[in-house]
Amino acid sequence: MKRKIAALIALCLMLCGCSMGASVENMLTPPRLLAEQNEIYDELIKSAGKNVKLKYPRSGDYRSAFVMYNIDDEEGDEAMVFYESKNASAGESALRLKFFDKKNGKWEAVYDLACAGSEVESLSFASLGSTGNVDIIIRYTLLNQLDKAFSVISYSDGVPVTLYSSSYSCLDVFDMNGDGLDELVAVNSDKTSNTSTAMMFTNGDNGFEKLSETPLYSGASDYIRVTKGNISEGTFAMFLDYSKGGGQSGTDVLYCYGNRLFSPDSVGSSTQSSIISRLVNDYMSEIYCYDIDGDGFIEIPSTTPLPGYEVLTRPEQLCAVLWYTISYDNFTVEHYSYFSGKYRFALLFPSRWQGVVTAVPDFTNNEIVFISYDENKSLTVDGSNELMRIRAVDKNDEKALADSKHYNFLGETEETYYCYSVTKGFLTGRLALTESELKNSFIIL
Repeated sequence: MKRKIAALIALCLMLCGCSMGASVENMLTPPRLLAEQNEIYDELIKSAGKNVKLKYPRSGDYRSAFVMYNIDDEEGDEAMVFYESKNASAGESALRLKFFDKKNGKWEAVYDLACAGSEVESLSFASLGSTGNVDIIIRYTLLNQLDKAFSVISYSDGVPVTLYSSSYSCLDVFDMNGDGLDELVAVNSDKTSNTSTAMMFTNGDNGFEKLSETPLYSGASDYIRVTKGNISEGTFAMFLDYSKGGGQSGTDVLYCYGNRLFSPDSVGSSTQSSIISRLVNDYMSEIYCYDIDGDGFIEIPSTTPLPGYEVLTRPEQLCAVLWYTISYDNFTVEHYSYFSGKYRFALLFPSRWQGVVTAVPDFTNNEIVFISYDENKSLTVDGSNELMRIRAVDKNDEKALADSKHYNFLGETEETYYCYSVTKGFLTGRLALTESELKNSFIIL
């Protein structure tokens, strides 16, 4: 025990140092393209007039209104400038993209393109399919700031050609089908019909084409996070976490068989309908897909009330998290856990705890108390049913550190120590856990 207390104190002292995150040299480096930007801007004014306003992508790797990139098969970079024209005709987009090429050592405006949105969300470059050409991918937001659109553009001989434009809910470029070439994957949601469709595109010998399309059964309109990873050896997938409002969240999963997109039915007509759904309330924070056990495969969270909470109203329910994997296109439970969004940890329950152990928060002491559940006692904690407590301790809280000196060290982050105390019920009997079993089941998020 003394060694554990000494370790806590030593770890506290280690946090006293600090370091600067950025060098003065980097902060003083001038913009590399400043001179060229001035030359390009002068050419923009000549070709579009003075009544223009530069527009900047809101996200992504290219955040300047001036973007330099080699987008054709000739040597040297071309320049692209987003701007808003005050002289746009009625019905014509005010957001424009001007293309510039260098001829005889001077920048010249070569083409002016009307954009498919009102604001630039991001600009990126890809080489879709087998052509080896550069594809320009622009994401836009529309006037209402809620809807989004994208365009895929190619550029050759001073002329940009829009290969495809559409609305979208989420969009990504990567090797979806495992053929060694990148594809573009887009999900489009129809809020009126409550349906969603995933599509996969390539750019090859047949030009820009749709390889596959599949419905997503959730009908989600607001995808809040996309995670990419494996569901099994050799099977890559997109995990699309969404929110449907009203405290309901879930996940769509998308993967490939050859060039065919596939999505298992998690909320539709199958016998496992609605298993992949999550409750969000004051006790349950938003939970996303995660490799919860560190095995290299992504698990998908779903919630179910812990014992004793089934009879409470939804805003009062504390839930266990079931972590699913996909096997033969069906969802299979891999783990059952307690999950704390507030304290950022999860505890995987052994099978003998499932359905008979529940959790009671003690927010005053920053603790979660685990008890053996007895429906006659409901959620009352006493000496006969308490198994253990897991406490989160702020490393800067001297009083909390002192109050926790009799607890056992469990893990840490930069800001927090995790420690635990156990009772006789934890150490002996059918619900007993060994120290190694506990530490292997405890996961810091």
